[in-house]
Amino acid sequence: MPARPTILVSASILAILAGLPMHAGAHAHAPTPISASAGDKMKLAEGFIAMINDGSPDAVTKFESANRSAKMLASVPIPERIGRVAKMKNDFGTLTIDQVISADDSGISLVVKASKGQTIAMDFAFDDADGGKLQAVTLSIGGDEVRPTALTPQARKRVIEGACKALEEGYVFPDVAAKMSAVVMDKLAKGKYDPIKSETVLARQLTEDFRSVSNDRHLGVNISPAPVTPHKSSAEEEDHTGGFMAQMTRQNYGFRKAELLDGNIGYLRFDAFVGSDGAKKVASAAMNFLANSSAIIFDMRHNGGGDPDMIRYITSYLYDTKTHLNDMVDRDGKIVEEFWTLDEVPGDRIPSTVPIYVLTSSHSFSGAEEFTYNLKNLKRATIIGQTTGGGAHPVRGERLSDRFVIGVPFMRAQNPISKTNWEGTGVEPDIKTSVDEALDRAIAEAKKAITAAHK
Repeated sequence: MPARPTILVSASILAILAGLPMHAGAHAHAPTPISASAGDKMKLAEGFIAMINDGSPDAVTKFESANRSAKMLASVPIPERIGRVAKMKNDFGTLTIDQVISADDSGISLVVKASKGQTIAMDFAFDDADGGKLQAVTLSIGGDEVRPTALTPQARKRVIEGACKALEEGYVFPDVAAKMSAVVMDKLAKGKYDPIKSETVLARQLTEDFRSVSNDRHLGVNISPAPVTPHKSSAEEEDHTGGFMAQMTRQNYGFRKAELLDGNIGYLRFDAFVGSDGAKKVASAAMNFLANSSAIIFDMRHNGGGDPDMIRYITSYLYDTKTHLNDMVDRDGKIVEEFWTLDEVPGDRIPSTVPIYVLTSSHSFSGAEEFTYNLKNLKRATIIGQTTGGGAHPVRGERLSDRFVIGVPFMRAQNPISKTNWEGTGVEPDIKTSVDEALDRAIAEAKKAITAAHK
């Protein structure tokens, strides 16, 4: 395990999107029975694929408005989703359903072929509390190795027992690990998992069962067919299984926009804290571009997390003196790493007199929350928007079989000022607004601060 852990939303996901409409192609494999109650969910999954094949803003808008869960629609607005769909259309071309892996009340799992050559495993999740509307789609992209294989009773038992053992040996809170293991092993003994024949369904059910005890959104069981070296970080896991870093390079390491708004207000949006030299070069270019701003707004509304070292790197531009940001604490309660601002950064630092604003949403998670929480406790920024998602545990991948990996949260963040973190609670904004109103409110606050500073 590297000395510096990575905080990510999940351990083997290349992309997360939520859905939209169209026509799927014929199934190349024997059809999987679909329950009557899952029929509507299957239609939404087919609609998502049809929307990618269409790719037009009208198709996205129509489907999103009718079929997306309210929570997810509020988290990522339609204009953002239009851009995501356009990128998928460009990257994949036309999508055709190749195989229905499972289709039941727990969700829909498909294998899809792209005209540009990729094989894509798609796992669709729905919000039953919101009328079964589409919540998210997880994409695993590669060759035929992403296609699920038959799940034997022996393999199912081995995965379940291995997952419990991994948590008992590594989860950040040993007492919670014991409770999670007890719940799952009891279900195993009672035959509750016997009907599960799909790898995807098993991964999803185990994740749900573990989280029902811990409420830890970093914890998850995933299908990952590529070999994994034990104790690799989540970022390394993704890089090995799906070309994560190559994908992030093509996406400019998550950096979406750096611009100067009216009133000399800097604005920077980036959607991930990617731990690489290339990402740091982009971050430095963005921070130096904004160096002469009279106020700066960081947009974390779509940021799902990333590498603590990148959090430190960007934050270091906001401090003139060495500043203690965060600590990582292991399952024994020991501080195993302290995070301080760097002594040097390329280019100029932002003067301490420049007001900083951070925009948040319920989608802001993990590393985005650390960045926000650090600045809030240090009173370096005003937080504007929604309460964040609530995930403060670094995670590492542990192999359960040649097909399954579990993401084990093995440490916890501990702020040196509050002596706690945002796990389960999220980061509360200083100014609560809707996602859509957050930027306008931040601009208004920045203009007031700039005016006050010049009186």
